[in-house]
Amino acid sequence: MKPSVLNRTIWGFFLIFVCSLTMSAVSPKDYLYDTKEENGKIVSKTVFVQNDGLLDKQWKYDFTYNEEGKVAEKKACRWNAGKEKWEPFYQITYQYEKETGEIRSSYGLWNKKANDYTLNAQTIILPEDRYEEIFL
Repeated sequence: MKPSVLNRTIWGFFLIFVCSLTMSAVSPKDYLYDTKEENGKIVSKTVFVQNDGLLDKQWKYDFTYNEEGKVAEKKACRWNAGKEKWEPFYQITYQYEKETGEIRSSYGLWNKKANDYTLNAQTIILPEDRYEEIFL
């Protein structure tokens, strides 16, 4: 009889431990944003997470625009705390085709060896009327 009680107690503690790990993993983080604008357009956005009252850099996004004022390129960088510098992560370019009314979006991850955004390169075509959904 005692081994059964001991077994249940151990499993109970294990279950509580797993539940507490799960709860802490899904708890929301306090993100803060530093957004830089020029001529009413966002050119840069830095994402910080708040840890014990300190701000830790997480992500940085840089945007460029075409002559029509639409987003032409978005580059994302991750903060490398060990090296204390931003490292490229991915790039998305957008081409607007007036004849078809489509947005051609090309995505690529940073390739360290080639020094470009060629890893997992993909292209997607979206209707141009979705511009507001994509960028706002």
